Amino acid sequence: MEKEKYQRFSVSLPEDLRKEFDSVCEKIGMSRSDAIRKAMRDYIGEYRLAHEDKSLSSGSITIILNHDERSGLMDDITDLEHDYHEIIQSTLHVHLDHDNCLIVHAVKGPISEIEKLFQEFLKRPEIKLVKKNMMITE
Repeated sequence: MEKEKYQRFSVSLPEDLRKEFDSVCEKIGMSRSDAIRKAMRDYIGEYRLAHEDKSLSSGSITIILNHDERSGLMDDITDLEHDYHEIIQSTLHVHLDHDNCLIVHAVKGPISEIEKLFQEFLKRPEIKLVKKNMMITE
């Protein structure tokens, strides 16, 4: 793998913003340059997800639910997981308390299929919360 070539550039910004940014970088132990590179990659990725043709993506769909909310809910979730087995790479099930569970689905594949799965979770009223976190992987 070829090493990335770096180029310096200048950025003008308000002093208070620079100070706050530097403070955060120091607190997490990251150089300003590395933080800016990561922020720029994230910004570009968000733009591409929103505005460009995106064939492949990866990320996660996280849900929180009360498994006792409706009889058969967990069976429905399992059926969905089997229906979308080609994009669900892994599933993590965490018991938050006696009634509530957090389920994280690691997903990879066509963004259109990931969006369909997300909408399937979203339209179920028994699921309390659904969050999607996607990244362009190409």
